[in-house]
Amino acid sequence: MSHLIELDSGEVLDLSLYPLPDGIEDETFNRDQLARAMAVSVVTITKWVDAGMPVASRGGNGQSYQFLFSHCYAWRMWREAGEAQDRQAKLDSASQKAMLFINDAEEEDRPALSPKEVREWSEAELIRNKAAEQRGDLVRRAHVERVLDQVMVSFRNAIMNLPDWLEQEFGLSPHQVDKAQRFCDGILDDTRHTIRQGSFQTGDVQNLSGGREQGKA
Repeated sequence: MSHLIELDSGEVLDLSLYPLPDGIEDETFNRDQLARAMAVSVVTITKWVDAGMPVASRGGNGQSYQFLFSHCYAWRMWREAGEAQDRQAKLDSASQKAMLFINDAEEEDRPALSPKEVREWSEAELIRNKAAEQRGDLVRRAHVERVLDQVMVSFRNAIMNLPDWLEQEFGLSPHQVDKAQRFCDGILDDTRHTIRQGSFQTGDVQNLSGGREQGKA
């Protein structure tokens, strides 16, 4: 059996990259059953279908939609992985653009140095940074970004699943679920905006001690 399926968008999804976890059997579900199996609301399933989630049979003439769980699971994992890559690409792009301004500022403030002075200054700066890193005063930006990305993935998943939890826990109507979904989407948009406004714009390390880096004015 082929592991490749073509989505409505024309993209090809490789199911072998996102297999079902061990012990989970593949099944065919209707819309309500799939919503329960994926711990989301029927409203969310409908949105996912509109976004291109694979449908085994679209039904008609009184027949309900049918979904193959393994296809829907793979599509969800593929979609979330793509969104994580897009976020990282945006962060990388913002960091690269920030270096344009950092380099300009450094050139304006830095006096002319001989090659020997540049080498000595660089070596001294490296020693200061390593010592500060060992004390815990400095941490590498890549590590901070990696941890922050992991935290944001967990936060995003929790916010996205909140409307579904509210529906199941309190029996919300589809209108109320949609209203809660819009509210949660607003939280995610505000969070993304805040992170972009606070993008890291220093060098290789970030000062977490609350003060300035050692050796810098």
